[in-house]
Formats: sequence, C-alpha cells, structure tokens
Amino acid sequence: MYKQWRNLASIIIALMYSAGCAGCAIAGSETQQSVIELGLARPATSREAVWIQVHAGALPRGTEIRVSTSEGVLLGTVSPFGGPQGPEAVTYTIPLPQTAIVNNRVQLRLEVDEPGAPVRAPRPGEVESVNLIYVPISH
Repeated sequence: MYKQWRNLASIIIALMYSAGCAGCAIAGSETQQSVIELGLARPATSREAVWIQVHAGALPRGTEIRVSTSEGVLLGTVSPFGGPQGPEAVTYTIPLPQTAIVNNRVQLRLEVDEPGAPVRAPRPGEVESVNLIYVPISH
C-alpha cells in the first residue's frame, strides 16, 4: 500500500511541474475571504482527475487555510501540522470534485483561520500560488 502511495506521489510531483494555470485572478478583500478563479489548460481526459495544488508560505502554529468552492463547500485545509517548519513554502494537494469545474474554470474561496482572530483572507506570503494539476486515475 505504501509503495502505491509513493508511486502516486511521484506522479503528482511530475504533473505539478508540467501542468500550469491557464489564468488566475484574485478577487475579494482582506476582510473575510479571497476568491480565486483558475482556468484549466485543457479539459481532463477520462483517465485524469483535476486536483488543487496550494503553495503555502510559513503559517503560525494552529493557523489553517480553508479551501472551499465559491458556494462554501469545504474541499480541504492547509496547515503547518505534519509539514516541515520553516520560512520556505510547502505544497499541499487537495482533490477537486468534478462538479466544481464549470466551463473549464474553477472558483475557490480561501480563508485563513487563526486562533483568537476572525476568519480573514490570506495575507501576502501566506499563499504563494494556487494551481490546478492533472492526476492520473485508474478505473
């Protein structure tokens, strides 16, 4: 089982660098949330899934970035737990449901939940990039 996950991780890493964001726009303010719209470089084939890749900068312990659809459906969270601590960015990969893709575009809501503070949009350096990647699937 471990070997299968390691192989999948290797494939994902290879695809991360080959897949790009066709278009990326950030809308919103720092008051509550940040909405990001990403375009697919091409439609996924029947043997691929589309996942979200978040490059997060240093986050204080206990802080997490929630990644949701524009309708508020939680897709996953990014947090420093389990990842290497330090100033360099860490990459997190989150599966994306097919229903979140509309007209080859995806709208994501990013919210930072920091202990003792109201939920807010990410500050510069907390999220360095958000991309869509293609991941091979088997049927």
